[in-house]
Amino acid sequence: MPEELHDAAKRHINYVRISLTDRCNYRCVFCMPKDGIPFVPHADILRYDQLLRLAAIFATMGICHCKVTGGEPFCRKDAVEFIEALSSLPGVQDVTLTTNGSLVEPHLERLARCGVRSITFSLPSLRPQTYDRITRSGFTPKDILRVMDKARSLGLMLKTNTVPLIGFNEADIIPLARYALERGHTARFIELMPVGSGKACSAVPQSTIHAMLEAAFGTLIPQTHKMGNGPAKVYGIVGYPGHVGFIAAMTDKFCATCNRVRLTSRGFFKTCLYHDSGVDMKKAMDAGADDAQLAELVRQAIRTKPRSHQFSFDAASGAVKHSGATMNAIGG
Repeated sequence: MPEELHDAAKRHINYVRISLTDRCNYRCVFCMPKDGIPFVPHADILRYDQLLRLAAIFATMGICHCKVTGGEPFCRKDAVEFIEALSSLPGVQDVTLTTNGSLVEPHLERLARCGVRSITFSLPSLRPQTYDRITRSGFTPKDILRVMDKARSLGLMLKTNTVPLIGFNEADIIPLARYALERGHTARFIELMPVGSGKACSAVPQSTIHAMLEAAFGTLIPQTHKMGNGPAKVYGIVGYPGHVGFIAAMTDKFCATCNRVRLTSRGFFKTCLYHDSGVDMKKAMDAGADDAQLAELVRQAIRTKPRSHQFSFDAASGAVKHSGATMNAIGG
């Protein structure tokens, strides 16, 4: 039987977000500058065999729910082979992934066959001009919606992530929600986190979005059953097969129930998005640590997991206290 890991706040830690790469083919305004940033040299990121070794150790410790992220995970060669191997590890209960949708289409059949049950697509707008203004990618919403339709036809559960930004995509909130509600997807609205280039943007708080959705569709009904492994609060609406959800780390802090850790592409086991707490697993592996020693490093890191982030947010202006890190480097 796998052990159960609890931190000092008695939170059960069972969910890891595994970043394959810091590279991304998008330049979203809330993430990084238009011209990009220097990416980590390939020699400095974990090899796939190292990632799988750590994931296997995590699984024996009860960290059995895995989300594969980037950057954009499919910017890394052979990402689908890694996901297949991860899905087959003993003790791994489920593997999901998050993507901007631009590179995943050729891999959808293999992902469905290996047991990936859910894909989360970043979808900031349904309007081509706004989509390009935010993502600076050269892709269009039509490109991504086509991929989503194919994924849905293969039986994959779909979620969309949207970061509502003042002056950018407030007008997309209702159309994005309607698109998901009518098709049985879940549209999730994420409050801007003060990470990366977010200092140049202002956030739309959850309370505003909640009110907008109820005015457009009717009462939001909290879902009593768990939908996914993350922190989203999910709601249904009478007459619609889909759902809407909120990840409001700023105005509705969910640190008290945080169940997750992150493994960056450089091999840092990070226990909180805000804090630098954690342990350099790559350094330990390069120094010859065996599996038992690596597992003990995980336990020690989780025992000292911070109780709360310290990001600040002004709900009136949407302003956030900025952090210098970039989300693509930490792992989305």
